[in-house]
Amino acid sequence: MTLFWIASGLLTLLLALVIILPLTRGRAESSHSRNQLNTRLYRQRLQELEQDRDLGLLDEGESAAQELQKSLLDDVVPETRQEYRHGIWLWLPAVLIAVAVAYAGYWQLGAYPKVVQWQDNTARLGELSRKVLVDPDGEVTEQDMMDLIQSLRTKLHRDGDDFRGWLLLGRLTLEMRDGETARDALEKALKLTDNPDMVIVPYAEALTMTGEALRAENLIKQVLARNPDNLEAWSVFAFMALQQDNLTAAIARWQQILQRMSPDSPRYAMIERSVAFAEQRLAETDQAPVTGPRFEVEVNTASAVPYHPGAALFVYAVDASGGEMPLVARRIERPSFPLTITLSNADAMVAGNNLSGRDAVVIKARIAPSGNVTDATDAWEGRSGVLSTGEDSQLSIFIDTPL
Repeated sequence: MTLFWIASGLLTLLLALVIILPLTRGRAESSHSRNQLNTRLYRQRLQELEQDRDLGLLDEGESAAQELQKSLLDDVVPETRQEYRHGIWLWLPAVLIAVAVAYAGYWQLGAYPKVVQWQDNTARLGELSRKVLVDPDGEVTEQDMMDLIQSLRTKLHRDGDDFRGWLLLGRLTLEMRDGETARDALEKALKLTDNPDMVIVPYAEALTMTGEALRAENLIKQVLARNPDNLEAWSVFAFMALQQDNLTAAIARWQQILQRMSPDSPRYAMIERSVAFAEQRLAETDQAPVTGPRFEVEVNTASAVPYHPGAALFVYAVDASGGEMPLVARRIERPSFPLTITLSNADAMVAGNNLSGRDAVVIKARIAPSGNVTDATDAWEGRSGVLSTGEDSQLSIFIDTPL
């Protein structure tokens, strides 16, 4: 903040000089230039009088010269200190008004209150940590969480090698459902630890929030293969299934938690209620488990692709042997790139006509400014190579071809 006030003071001084110098210099130079002009005219006229006298054209040369000197004295503008002191009242109000408008404008329209709040939160990191993490009570609010996240990010900006700080930031932002910030923080924590299993589970949860479900699921499976009793991993694994609306898988994973958890645990009853709710929904919908291949697709665009506010992104798979009818498809309104989505049989356009019925597919990504996938006006597209449906895959598609 000190640097801000120094910089703003220097800018204000520069503004004052821009106002003052032309006014004061203008007055001094104006009188000085007028006196120089009168002097040059006097000398020029005096030279002409001498020439006329030498030629005998002027009889009363001395009298004419005296009159000329008198005229010069009358035209000379006196340069006194009093004139300059009067000039202060010309530029001082302008400087004061400029300074007042600048600082009042910043106070009203700038971010000064937010800067003060940020500095206050930074100084209260210890207090906020105790309030939210050590001695939480019913008075902990969402604003307290946001203040703690802000102060922690400031600390990590200064000390970027704090593994526990990055891990804490990732978990806090997960709780606030900020998947992108959590993913970035946990990626940094992964680079700083020798025990990645502490970070992989929350990192997988962040990946699920940002659309990278297939990658997240693979990470969780690796953790469970090393440690089948990791209850946090099973919990995130169940959440992934629930997010994909795969109730059968969610129930099975919650039951794995119940088998490994003491009935006296406060969470035991909560998970039992989750299982009962999912079983009820499953009975109502008679849902069959989603099977078949899944493709996790990362979509990005070339810089030449124009931005259209109302555009929609369509990501779909077609039979590699021919045909343009989509087998599975997803529509994303107002997409922001890069983004990652997962295509599976759950996205089938027609029941029974899906990925499992084909040996190979091609996945396409199309931006349609009209919002209609069949309208090629100003539309751009990208596509993958031929992909086997025999296994899950991760791939990237770059939209760079106009239609």
